Amino acid sequence: MVVVSFSGDVLLGRIAGFFIFMSLSLCGSMAFSPPSFAQGWCRSVQSPQIHVKTSTDQVRYDFSKSEKELNNFSVDTVNPYGKSIITDVGGLMQGGISASQSMRYGTMTNTASREICYWYTNIDVMLHINPTIFIAREFPQGSCKHNAILAHEQQHVMIDREIVNKYAKIIGDALNSDVRKKSVFGPLPLSQQGELESYLKSNMQNILTVYTQKMNDERKQRQQAFDNLKEYERVNHMCK
Repeated sequence: MVVVSFSGDVLLGRIAGFFIFMSLSLCGSMAFSPPSFAQGWCRSVQSPQIHVKTSTDQVRYDFSKSEKELNNFSVDTVNPYGKSIITDVGGLMQGGISASQSMRYGTMTNTASREICYWYTNIDVMLHINPTIFIAREFPQGSCKHNAILAHEQQHVMIDREIVNKYAKIIGDALNSDVRKKSVFGPLPLSQQGELESYLKSNMQNILTVYTQKMNDERKQRQQAFDNLKEYERVNHMCK
């Protein structure tokens, strides 16, 4: 039985400088295909446990910058008023999602034949958000416009939270499916042990890469969809 768990609490954006940082404690990639069928002695003795967790930094706030300074920030969303309309940025959410992965595996060695086999014992993935909300100093704290912009940017952070929680389950399911298809790798000659380890590492890395890219794409689409003309007009007219 494969044990899969999900845990974490990602808290509360025009997107500025979005990135997915892939930090893999085990890495490697090479063209290598281990045997499809293990011999009788080569079998796993522990069901793999897969843990996908989410976390967030405390939301940081910066109210010190002017509208002109915020205009110079690089953002991913498109101005809903069109390129011909020049607007000032009253606020934005800057942040990224980092994805890290680690794994452990067990081995069994046949000293008579000098062969070894491997299986995953633990696969751990962490998805982490580090948001900062900027509001132009022209809108002092406590003012109607400041509060309206703040509420809008907090919704961007909420979108990130929803995306990360959604993909935590998707990634866990994908990892679960992969280890169910092939629970034991080998046997192989001890001389090929390094190649097999590299294969196991790159196999998990490739799965995480595929789904973090999907997460990146959906995040951009949802953040852009929220920054629509109707929402901008709603915020702009709240304090008229």
